[in-house]
Amino acid sequence: MARKTPGKPAPRLSCPGCHVAFSAPGVLDHCDVSWPNQRWLGFECPRCQRVFHVEIENGRMSIGAIDGAPGPAFFPDNSVAVPGLTCANRSGGISVTLGARRWNVKGKR
Repeated sequence: MARKTPGKPAPRLSCPGCHVAFSAPGVLDHCDVSWPNQRWLGFECPRCQRVFHVEIENGRMSIGAIDGAPGPAFFPDNSVAVPGLTCANRSGGISVTLGARRWNVKGKR
């Protein structure tokens, strides 16, 4: 009889406000605005309704806050490696792909 080996758990990010953990797709599902020049996404937590920022790069996501003085800066609260995650600046926003899913997050005007 073959033994099942547990797979790696899916990478998860925790909301800095209420500490609920979300999968990478769960975070991306709640991002509705982007800042393409910095590769930041706006995330509204579905549990606590607070807004935080997600910094996205190929293979990695971080969640935290931004500060605009004296220039824009991102302060991560927690980060996670997300194998297969890719992102690209597109006209009018950021395109994020993970597996068969794609999110096109409109840029802030």
